[in-house]
Amino acid sequence: MSYTVIAAAESGPVATVASSVLDALRLVQDLEKDGDQVTIASDTGWILTVEELEALAKP
Repeated sequence: MSYTVIAAAESGPVATVASSVLDALRLVQDLEKDGDQVTIASDTGWILTVEELEALAKP
């Protein structure tokens, strides 16, 4: 399942597609370290919180 991570940048929103939940989680963590606000969408259309993404990443 792929995930789209949308970061609120000064020049406008920037969307990045991650091919796995672990890739999406790493990207979100990096963006949050930079202070960016993020929105996470699954390829099924659900909007996820960071906590929900973390739960999906657990084995």
